[in-house]
This record gives sequence, C-alpha cells and structure tokens, in this order.
Amino acid sequence: MSLDYGKIKEAAQSYEKDMTKFLRDIVKFPGESCDEKAHIDRIAEEMKKLAFDKVEIDPMGNVLGYMAQAKP
Repeated sequence: MSLDYGKIKEAAQSYEKDMTKFLRDIVKFPGESCDEKAHIDRIAEEMKKLAFDKVEIDPMGNVLGYMAQAKP
C-alpha cells in the first residue's frame, strides 16, 4: 500500500485554523497539577467535535477517545 504524502499534507493543512485555535485554547488554561480540568474539558470537547465514537474521562483525569475501525 502506497501513501500519497501530498494528499496527506494537503488534508493536514486544511485543519490548520482549527488546530491553531485548539492549541491556543489549551495553552491559555493554567495547567498546574490537580488543576487540569479546563484542559480535560477542552480536549474532550474537541474529540466530540471530531465525531469520536466515544469520549470518556477516567477517574485519573485521562481523556479517552475511541473511533471505530471503518473504511477510509
């Protein structure tokens, strides 16, 4: 299977504005230990926006996103 890196780069560039906004949102929140709720919530929000099949936050504060295996 051969990958078309030009198409991959083109697709990635189409997400540039969304990724820039997401990363700016992440760095504007304080991130001290035990105070990561804003980060956790923002990451979960982004996963839901991207239509992950399931998004959950475990008791330790890890954001878990699941996507089903599907055809490309």
